[in-house]
Amino acid sequence: MNYNVLLVDDEYMIVNGLKRIISWEDEGFTIKGTARNAKEALTVMETEAIDLVITDITMPEMTGLEFVEAAQKAANQFEFMILSGYQKFDFLKGGLQLGAINYLMKPVDKQELLKSVRKAKKRLDSRSQQETRDGLYSEILLAQWVNGEIDKDNYEELNQLVNTTEKAEWTVLVIEVTRENKIQAIRWLEEQQQNLFFSRNLGDKSLIVHIFKGGKYQLNQLLSSNQLQSCEDENWLVSIGETVNDWEDVPDSFEKANQTLQRYKFYESSGSNLLYSVFSDDFDLSADIINFNKTLMVGDFTTIEATIAEIFNKTQKIGARPEDVRHITFMLFMDIYRRFNHLDESEYQQVLDDINHSSNADKLQGILTTTIKQITKEKLSYDYSENVQNVINKIRSEYASELTLKCVAQSLHLNVMYLGQLFKKETKKSFSQYLNQYRMKKAQNLLLYSDDNVNEIADKIGFNNSTYFSQIFKKMNDLTPKEFREKYQNQYHSVGEDE
Repeated sequence: MNYNVLLVDDEYMIVNGLKRIISWEDEGFTIKGTARNAKEALTVMETEAIDLVITDITMPEMTGLEFVEAAQKAANQFEFMILSGYQKFDFLKGGLQLGAINYLMKPVDKQELLKSVRKAKKRLDSRSQQETRDGLYSEILLAQWVNGEIDKDNYEELNQLVNTTEKAEWTVLVIEVTRENKIQAIRWLEEQQQNLFFSRNLGDKSLIVHIFKGGKYQLNQLLSSNQLQSCEDENWLVSIGETVNDWEDVPDSFEKANQTLQRYKFYESSGSNLLYSVFSDDFDLSADIINFNKTLMVGDFTTIEATIAEIFNKTQKIGARPEDVRHITFMLFMDIYRRFNHLDESEYQQVLDDINHSSNADKLQGILTTTIKQITKEKLSYDYSENVQNVINKIRSEYASELTLKCVAQSLHLNVMYLGQLFKKETKKSFSQYLNQYRMKKAQNLLLYSDDNVNEIADKIGFNNSTYFSQIFKKMNDLTPKEFREKYQNQYHSVGEDE
């Protein structure tokens, strides 16, 4: 590691000689600046990070010791050496009290200077290592804090860091930036004297978690000073958690900020780079899912696709959590699977894996629409056992009669319970569900492609009561037979088999 040196003396020849007397670079130092007096030296230290100062003791307006003391009071940490043309005990004593490395007599002896410089290097290395250890420990402590992992063993350390006994407001900011902009983001926080943060690298991005202490006015001031806003690269986000009034609730603020960031990315939102929590976890889409079942029964591709889009629009509007959207997608997919039974076991498992590992709402919606398109495009063929295929053939040929599983089982010389279980295992539907869905599909076709009235259609598909038929049709399609005919007669795009 290279350290910065400041040389302070009003004699040009002394400063020039110090530059050349040893190889500073070989010793791990760089001459960062020079000054003729204490005032110039303090100005340099305001803008440069100085690690080692070599200063003359006798200067106009302010002595070298007064300059060192003033710089130390300004919270600068540095090592220093004193130069003097004569030795005086009071100066020597004062320098030692302030922590001087050495007291060098002019003309400076090369070996004495080398010895002192190497001593300074050891001190600086030791301090750097300690600061690194302290910094890492602080990061670990802050990470434990936001994750709710502070216990009695590390509470005292946290209390020393933030004074948890003091009443204060806390807000967690989760800042996502590219790795290239990480330094700029950290510089922004440091310049605003914000030191409660830690960072983690994730791929080509960096996450900075900052625990802000203060009210909303101070928080707005911090956000308005954000230097990332002037970046050409706008690939950054600041997610703002809820403000809490107790240090123990900081994990709640962090969770909210983190959820807000994940939801924003999940829905690929656009707009402001400052993200505020406006999502609600209190929602109920059960009615929409029930309606989707009925839409599948209707069997029109355009309607199904529009219903899927409507459900996903609702999840985005309310900001449903990614895990909730994945669960909703799973439920919709299972409805599709049960209705059309179009996938083999490996394909079915692949879709489930895609749903579980998807990190984007559009991709989840795409899984469902792709599935529907596949069903629409392909003529579905099912590989059923002989007994189940015989039941299906029976349904297709005798659906207009009073058909029961018991009658079918007797005609096939099979146990009725065994046949019912086998049928449901292979078709994913009970016998009565399959029969009713088949009848309704026939009714749909007659409504779309014949001039038969509702009474005639009810009779043709095995209902001797047209009112009861209309009730069942409405329950399964969410439309009356008349409404279905009016809506789809000239614009029906069938999904699944043409029954």
